[in-house]
Amino acid sequence: MPEISALEWLLIAINIGLFVFAGEIVEKLTPKVDEQQGKQVHLFRVINVVIIGLILYKAIVTPTIEGNWLSKTLTILLITYVFFMVFKVYSYFMHSRYGKQWETDSGTRLSETYNSRGLVVFGGVFLFIIWLISCIQLLGFESLLQAGGVLGFVGVMLALTQAAWAPDIISGLIILNSKMVEEGDILQITQDGKQVYANVYKTKMLHTELLDISNNHRMMIKNSQLRALFLQNLSKFASAKGLREKLTFNISYDVPPKMVRSFFAQVEVLLQEEYGEQYESQHPIEVVIDDTGDHAVKWTMFFYTKEIKQILKTRQLFREEILNLSIAEGISLATPLTHILNQAIDEKG
Repeated sequence: MPEISALEWLLIAINIGLFVFAGEIVEKLTPKVDEQQGKQVHLFRVINVVIIGLILYKAIVTPTIEGNWLSKTLTILLITYVFFMVFKVYSYFMHSRYGKQWETDSGTRLSETYNSRGLVVFGGVFLFIIWLISCIQLLGFESLLQAGGVLGFVGVMLALTQAAWAPDIISGLIILNSKMVEEGDILQITQDGKQVYANVYKTKMLHTELLDISNNHRMMIKNSQLRALFLQNLSKFASAKGLREKLTFNISYDVPPKMVRSFFAQVEVLLQEEYGEQYESQHPIEVVIDDTGDHAVKWTMFFYTKEIKQILKTRQLFREEILNLSIAEGISLATPLTHILNQAIDEKG
């Protein structure tokens, strides 16, 4: 009859407890909203089941074999699990202490900062080195030559792959340190003549996750690539009035400026009545001539808003109201086609 030692019973009990409370543990150690929580819970539980299975297999099937590969595998798995849990606890306290809280539609969320990210990276590297040395000793590489060979192999692998991960980690730290792109900000990204309006969802170790606010889908971009793009952070407006937004319209030369300004005065009254909460209606709108083109005068209306996440919707609503009022007032917003013919008439006497 195989016997299970007290230590093995203790390990089994601990893993059963961790299996049962894996969801609560992950939720506690992950203070921000994270879609990876479910995967982490499944991973923890799989490891718990594997550890319990290895303990029972070692005690029942191979009780007389000592120092075999099964014992080493079980020990390495236990050490890996412990180090990973220590890293999760360490990350939780660093994010809680040095992270930044901000409000979202789903509640309070804790995002990373330069300090929290830097401390987590430093602590992760330190724990990884200790874990690696522990595994090397457990695998029997006790001599300096053998241990150095293993560490050298790991070093060579890191050196060969550093081009794939080092620029993104450094760029992520630079982004967090500059505070120019923070979670929750609305970015206007221009690339190849196209503009994308995106909400910064997460700045992770190697990439940044964005939410396209026009098409409502998620995007992922490398941190190094994000820094190379031309970005406009609409959430970082310089004026206390808010973001100075503009709408441009082409109006024919046949409509005198006085009539155009009277038209936009009616627009302002209408917007204050219908959409006073969509923009900073306490500040009057500004109407200026942007350009005098060949076919029409380009008029621009400026207004201020702090509802940056609703900027596209605000534009759409304002344009529709202005279009309806222009039709009612008989002012066309279409760009007319004009043809001017200069004819030289030669008179012969």
